[in-house]
Amino acid sequence: MSSSGDASSRKVQWSIFGRLFSYITPYWELKAILVMVVLSTFLGILSPAIIGGIVDIVKDVASGEQIDAGTGVTKVASSVLLPVSGWVTDVAAMDSGFATLLVFSLSLVVIALLTGGLSFIQRYMLEIVSQRAGYDIRNDMYNSLLEQSFSFYDQQRTGQLMARATGDINMLGRFFNMSIRMALSNLLTLGLVVYSMMSLNLELTLVSLLVIPFLLYSTRVYSRNVTPLWRETREQNGVITSVLQENLSGLRVVRGFNRESFEEEKFEVEVAKFFDINITLARLRALFMPLATLIGSVGLVIILWYGGNQVMAGTLSVGSMVAFYFYMSRLLRPVRMLGFMTSMFVRANAAAERVFEIVDAQVDVSDKEGAIEIAEIEGEITFEDVWFSYDGKYMVLKDIDLTVESGQTVAILGATGSGKSSIINLVPRFYDVSKGCIRLDGVDIQDITIKSLRTHIGIVRQDPYIFSTTLKENIAYGVQNASLEGIKEAAKQAKINEFIEGLPEGYDTRVGERGVTLSGGQKQRVAIARALLKNPKILILDDSTSSVDTQTEYEIQKALDELLENRTTFIITQRLSSIKKADYIIVLEEGEIAEEGIHEDLMKLQGIYYKLYRTQIAGAEGGGS
Repeated sequence: MSSSGDASSRKVQWSIFGRLFSYITPYWELKAILVMVVLSTFLGILSPAIIGGIVDIVKDVASGEQIDAGTGVTKVASSVLLPVSGWVTDVAAMDSGFATLLVFSLSLVVIALLTGGLSFIQRYMLEIVSQRAGYDIRNDMYNSLLEQSFSFYDQQRTGQLMARATGDINMLGRFFNMSIRMALSNLLTLGLVVYSMMSLNLELTLVSLLVIPFLLYSTRVYSRNVTPLWRETREQNGVITSVLQENLSGLRVVRGFNRESFEEEKFEVEVAKFFDINITLARLRALFMPLATLIGSVGLVIILWYGGNQVMAGTLSVGSMVAFYFYMSRLLRPVRMLGFMTSMFVRANAAAERVFEIVDAQVDVSDKEGAIEIAEIEGEITFEDVWFSYDGKYMVLKDIDLTVESGQTVAILGATGSGKSSIINLVPRFYDVSKGCIRLDGVDIQDITIKSLRTHIGIVRQDPYIFSTTLKENIAYGVQNASLEGIKEAAKQAKINEFIEGLPEGYDTRVGERGVTLSGGQKQRVAIARALLKNPKILILDDSTSSVDTQTEYEIQKALDELLENRTTFIITQRLSSIKKADYIIVLEEGEIAEEGIHEDLMKLQGIYYKLYRTQIAGAEGGGS
């Protein structure tokens, strides 16, 4: 990354926080929290004034002088508490000095109880608000992920997405939980404390505040250095999650190739990077906190020295100096907390950037304005001068012209990389064509809503995805409120019913993550049953019998021969024995249709298809003779 990029990456994007706070502002609890923060902060400001008043009361009573109401905030507290102490004196027949001392002391207990109660309610309600905000953000991100086109996932790592959906959103939840209360409380504390100090003694206030610029400068330096490190931490956490996820998913490959040591070293390198970043962060925090404490201690020393001189000179009471000392301690805390708050805002900014990057990601394939919904279709598919590229540069499909009439079965052949899967990915609009158009019953599929288009399409892929739930739920995945009878009928047609009913729990058997307890052939038959239960008008079989034995393929093929009637079907397969009955066959080569026609016509050409057939069929027959 360039130096300019580094500089820009250090900047906190404050507009992001406006968007973050929009997730919590609708909740009424937030307004109640703000009121309680103001109340608890104001109560906290009274305590030093009351303590200072107690010191002066003791001095006045000990010297036999009349109790002075004091100045500034102390006077405000005295105006409330002195009448109460007078009432206690009259009711309890108590010495006025003792009653005053008792009331002032008990007021500190009352303030502590009120502050503690308000703090409890604040924290509890903030947790509710932050959890709701996290819930909304997580839903927004998940919905965005579900709506994204396949091209989005071609460029993303699953581990990074998982890290954003978990770690980053959890970070934002902690930010919501702490930021509002801390930011408002600290700002109010700063303002009220400075006012209280000035009301006690303006000269001592100005002298005491000399240390504040040094605190602010150290906080700025800390923030400038820590900001890029927090971003690196979030990114590296995503890298570690990605490596872990890939290795766990490919554990059989890792062990099969005896690469445990290699993967351990690779993981250790990424963990070491994460360790180094966090150690650097820890070093910065370890330096900043004691430095801030040292600067703050200088301010307290100034109060004791300068304020002590004023007490001896008779221009400041002992109680006021004590109150001043406590106010300075209160003032230093929010100033020191600026470093923590800065760090918190930086972490939230980095997390929010990563989350909103997903939420705002452009959906490449989406419904165009005015797209129509289709309830019933005939199933005629027409490719008109279709070109397609994944990266916008290299064309994997070129000048494809093809008409598949309703109810026809079309077989697609070709070497690896010839564009077979790309063709069937275009029909349900997993990707959009780069040039040309695909029509369904004469209507451009881009003029049809994606949801209604895919309602009429069933897909069985070469490596079907099986969810870690029951076999019944896997088969019924594409149909809402499917009956058990319908599920069993689809399973029978896919030649998987007998196996399922032989299991101890039958259709309620759980199959483990990605169907780990099933063989490749069993997973494909479950996927075929899933597609058959959906009863689509358009059926796509992407090498769907590649993992079954010849006998099972023959049995499935017999069932499919009946089920393919009145369906428009695309079959991708390398086994030519299963496509001889196809109504039409196309052979792709380097993204173009090299040969097309029925079996007999293609055999007469003695081209690519003929060679494939002779190799697979004639060779097998010769070997068996």
